[in-house]
Amino acid sequence: MNSDASTIQVVLIAGGMGERLRHRTHDAIPKALLKLGDKPIIDYCIELFSKNGFKDFVLLLGHGGDQLKDYVGDGSKFGITVKYSLEKEKLGKAGAIKQGLDIGVIDRKKACIITYPDDLILNKDFPKQLLRRHMVGKEKGCLSTVVRVNKTIYRYGVVNTDDEGFVISFEEKPPVMMPANVAIYVLEPHVYEIIDKFVDMSKTPIDFEDVVVPELVRRRVLYSFTIPYESWIPINEEKEFRQAEKALGIKGSNNGTV
Repeated sequence: MNSDASTIQVVLIAGGMGERLRHRTHDAIPKALLKLGDKPIIDYCIELFSKNGFKDFVLLLGHGGDQLKDYVGDGSKFGITVKYSLEKEKLGKAGAIKQGLDIGVIDRKKACIITYPDDLILNKDFPKQLLRRHMVGKEKGCLSTVVRVNKTIYRYGVVNTDDEGFVISFEEKPPVMMPANVAIYVLEPHVYEIIDKFVDMSKTPIDFEDVVVPELVRRRVLYSFTIPYESWIPINEEKEFRQAEKALGIKGSNNGTV
């Protein structure tokens, strides 16, 4: 792999149900087609990469896949080319990637970036920075790079007490200085051989982080790229949707579709 974006595929995994945003999707559209401002969420992801020189895209589709395919089409309106893989049953991330490899939409001769169409990355230079970091890892013998944030939000309120049991402080869902997986990966073609070996399609759904990542770690071929927590917004629930609106300077909210 070289650092030329035009030689790398961008693989978008768009199979989620978006259950925590059901009050917006009404089970009628996939989450990636929810409008964030004046355009669907998926546009932000495609444009982030296309404006950095990436032109070869693959969409791994699940729930609402036909709608996404109709919307993105051949990719020409984004200045890209697109191939599709549609799962007929839940395959999990590893299963979806394996199917994409098996049917040939993921090119086994090319490196790829695995990402999600409903993650908002606020740093416009992120794709190029990711590739540069991956090249550093590759020089050290790594086959993959995972993106992580430098801290995460604790899921619960923290209640501290004194020795007598009196509450002395309370903080609702504070940030904790523990790196968290963003689940964006760069994969060299050699990783596809690992996927072939360890992903059993008779046992789907299969999670990439359960099967493939531990093997990459065991072989010591997984590198990391750390980004600021504030630069990544995974849009999984209403609070994050509102956070994305605020980050983009979008006033108000709508429940509209494309």
